Amino acid sequence: RLIAPVGAAAGIAAAFNTPISGVLFVMEEVLADWSATAVGSIVLAAVSAVVTMRAFLGNEPLFQIPSFELGHITDLLVYAGIGLAGGLLSALFMRLIRILRSEIDGLPNWRHYVLPIGAGFFTGVVGLWFPEVMGAGYDALNSALHGEFVWQVLLYLALTKLLVTLLSFTAETPGGMFAPALFVGAMLGGALGGMAHRVWPQNASPAEAYMLVGMGAFFAGVFRAPITSIFMVFELSASYVIILPVMIANTTAYLLSRRLHPTPFFKMLAELEGVNLPSAEEKRNFQPLRVEDAMHRVSAAVQPEPGLRLFPDEPLDAALRLLASQDRIQVISRLRHHEVLGTLTLEDVHRAYGIASSGREPYGGADAEHTSTAEISK
Repeated sequence: RLIAPVGAAAGIAAAFNTPISGVLFVMEEVLADWSATAVGSIVLAAVSAVVTMRAFLGNEPLFQIPSFELGHITDLLVYAGIGLAGGLLSALFMRLIRILRSEIDGLPNWRHYVLPIGAGFFTGVVGLWFPEVMGAGYDALNSALHGEFVWQVLLYLALTKLLVTLLSFTAETPGGMFAPALFVGAMLGGALGGMAHRVWPQNASPAEAYMLVGMGAFFAGVFRAPITSIFMVFELSASYVIILPVMIANTTAYLLSRRLHPTPFFKMLAELEGVNLPSAEEKRNFQPLRVEDAMHRVSAAVQPEPGLRLFPDEPLDAALRLLASQDRIQVISRLRHHEVLGTLTLEDVHRAYGIASSGREPYGGADAEHTSTAEISK
């Protein structure tokens, strides 16, 4: 449970040269228990990954962003509009994936061979007209950030990239979502910023500001990680002036996307594969199981045995570690150490976790010291 978050933080930090965002994404989206050990391991992994990456590739930022200043205060309305567009488009994107995947799952097994070929062929044809959407698209992003595309082209690129990404996920051949999210968001923000320049050119901000804000807004809408998206834009741009617009747009996109499509992106993909993958927020809100929730309640007086013992209010995780070397552990009263309340086996622990993961209320209660309601094996 710790290796996966550590690897995720290191990968994100090194891929985008954003160590803070790598740590925050794992804490915000993956990690349920913000213990000092877990956070420390994640921070060290992100730092070491970025240091290694910079040792080989240098300290060049992922995108070459020219310096800029924001426009008039009324331009914040445009940033809020970018947040609305990012939230709406991200929710629509995820809903379409769910609908199309549900329809395709009813097809025969030949779909596993035909759909990837069809998606690849269509993507290749699209790439003939819009080569910028192929791959991660970082070169096209750098060109757009330097004003080489008009806003109409930016809009076409955003929608085209979204379409080919949708087809890839629908055909069960995804190539990742982080880079497409940054690409679609940046192009969408640049297109809306170009429209703003046509309406009030005197008060509008530079095009790169809109692109950075759009990048964070779509990222927040898809991954439901608003704090991560704010710091990612800050790290990518190395400019503090963008923070306020990003906070407005990202929060707007996050709230709207969550309202329109409550299921986060990664959890949705897991559900489509038949895997129960609760989000970090759900895991933090889940009441941890205790020993009393899984133990066998003894019906008669039993003499305590020598060896390892557990108290009924201890976390069930602690029992799981002890049962790796014991077949059975007695559960004794915390107040009266000579009184045996029950016994616990590895099978009991597994059964209790299975019941908890199915969404039902865990056994036991606050007063289970005296009366256990967890008679699993009756």
